[in-house]
Amino acid sequence: MQQYFVNTLFENECLSLDKEQSHHILHVLRMKEHEKIRIVDKEGVVYLSEIHICGKQVIAQRLQMLPPNISPISITLALALIKKERFDFAIQKACELGVKQIQPFVSSRCVVKCKKDDANRKMERWNKIALEACEQCKRTDLVEVMPPCSINDLIGMHADVKLCAYEHADHHANALKNILKKQNTVQSFLCVIGPEGGFQESEAKTLISHGFLCTSLGPRILRAETAAMSIVNTISVFYES
Repeated sequence: MQQYFVNTLFENECLSLDKEQSHHILHVLRMKEHEKIRIVDKEGVVYLSEIHICGKQVIAQRLQMLPPNISPISITLALALIKKERFDFAIQKACELGVKQIQPFVSSRCVVKCKKDDANRKMERWNKIALEACEQCKRTDLVEVMPPCSINDLIGMHADVKLCAYEHADHHANALKNILKKQNTVQSFLCVIGPEGGFQESEAKTLISHGFLCTSLGPRILRAETAAMSIVNTISVFYES
């Protein structure tokens, strides 16, 4: 069942979907009068709704409230800027796997840079990808992709547990599963994943000196987007099982 996020509340049991949503229902999904969709309002409440077609406009009629689908753990994924297709893919899959927020950042080995004149365009695309991924996987909370920051900005971000995935970590002593077993009562994680070339040793040491736990994701070297999916999924499964 298709889901849509709206920036309003139901009034008199009905609300009008915007032009893009109406077009998607009528011309992409080719839905008919009285078919059912899910609507998530601005307060994160999800409703089973019935559509009514008025020309090019689609009206959603609220039928009943549905249970929320929110992860019990808050995960912020801090991912270094990587190539466009891979970063877009990472955003989509991270949303599906349960992250709360995505924080792009720039480190010394980033091949991709985010210039000021195209930052707004990238932010718009990233957040649209996140929105569509949240709708597709039936989340009832939206994932926000934040403006890119520096690696030093990550130090001041708050989380109960801060993790740095580092390829030179001991994959036995610093295995993620061992860290999680010691942190099973926390509510929030900040997970930092470096770029294609990994972290410089000085960058990893800086993060560790500011309370980040250096962790291994296994004996194999993973691509940045694979590492992001691995750490998010492992944490999500650990706390949602």
